[in-house]
Amino acid sequence: MDMDNPQDVGAAFGAQMLGFTISEEPPPPDSPLGRVRAFTAQYGEDALRPEHFADARAGRPLLP
Repeated sequence: MDMDNPQDVGAAFGAQMLGFTISEEPPPPDSPLGRVRAFTAQYGEDALRPEHFADARAGRPLLP
C-alpha cells in the first residue's frame, strides 16, 4: 500500500473507520475468502456462483 497515493490512503481510512484492516497477505485458508479462493484455484472462476459466497460465509462446503 502506497501511502503517498490518495486512493490507497482513502481505502485505508475507510477500512479503519469500518473496523477492518487492508492487507496484502493472502487470507487465512479457513476464512470465507480463503475458501472461495481455494475453490476458484481448483475449479476455475467460471464454476463460481453467487451461492458459493453464502455457503462460504455460513461455513458450508463449496460444491462445484
